[in-house]
Amino acid sequence: RVKVLDQMIDDEVFSQKAEELKLKVHSRELEQGIIELQERSFRMDPQTGRARSDEEIQKVMRMELDKEGFTETQFRERITRQLKIRKVQRELTQAKVRPASEDQMQASFKKIKSMVSGSTEVIKGLPDFAAQGYMSFAVQLKDAHAERVRVSHILIKAPQGGALVVKTKALAQARALKKRLEAGENFYELAQGESEDAESASRGGEIGSILKGWMPPAFEQAAFSLSVGQVSDPVETDFGFHLIRLQEKKAAEPLIYSRLKFDIQKFLENIGFQEELQKLLAQLRSQATIEVKLP
Repeated sequence: RVKVLDQMIDDEVFSQKAEELKLKVHSRELEQGIIELQERSFRMDPQTGRARSDEEIQKVMRMELDKEGFTETQFRERITRQLKIRKVQRELTQAKVRPASEDQMQASFKKIKSMVSGSTEVIKGLPDFAAQGYMSFAVQLKDAHAERVRVSHILIKAPQGGALVVKTKALAQARALKKRLEAGENFYELAQGESEDAESASRGGEIGSILKGWMPPAFEQAAFSLSVGQVSDPVETDFGFHLIRLQEKKAAEPLIYSRLKFDIQKFLENIGFQEELQKLLAQLRSQATIEVKLP
């Protein structure tokens, strides 16, 4: 409750400053802001991971607005307010942000390398926004440079806790499909026709790239132990039995400063922006009359 209230107060003081400066949001900016929100919040279906069509996005967004009790006019007014807040933040802080020096970038790179290795000691004492920024950036770089595999699978469902006869039948079916593959049948076509994972079956079983820790342990262990082009024996998870085919394997890559210099520079500029934003917020709050009436 306290955090939500603080955010509401922050938004209000920024909004009032935008009104004081008579900042405007043009129709072109509003439409772009709505598109950005749609892409960020509604493009991907969280249940299936599938990209929605533009028509589906409009339908889902309309359902969300109805659920929240927003009319189209109220929604556009809220987006306009958010864009004014963003604009006043940018106009009053951006010019104060100084480019990161070479020493600062080198020091930041050392912190990030340490964090990717598992240490968080290097961010102790930093402001919360900076510590959270470093954590997020380190995770992003760790994932981008980690060992990964691209896999396809054929799933025969046998839900966890189901009857033994169902599991036995599913295992026999998976073994029979493996024999068909060994006899020369095409994995892509077999997945389309036989896999019970409807979402990936339409792509010939393609799941995409995965990192360690993303999938059930048994699935992951099998996937990372295969050679490219090899198909596993049936692998049991809570979903059933999988035949996993390794499409591609990418080795882990070291973090190299020269390759990351531009990203680190942009990251430090964002940290600098957040620092100036905190200063601006403190200034605006000190000038405002704020009464908290909640218990």
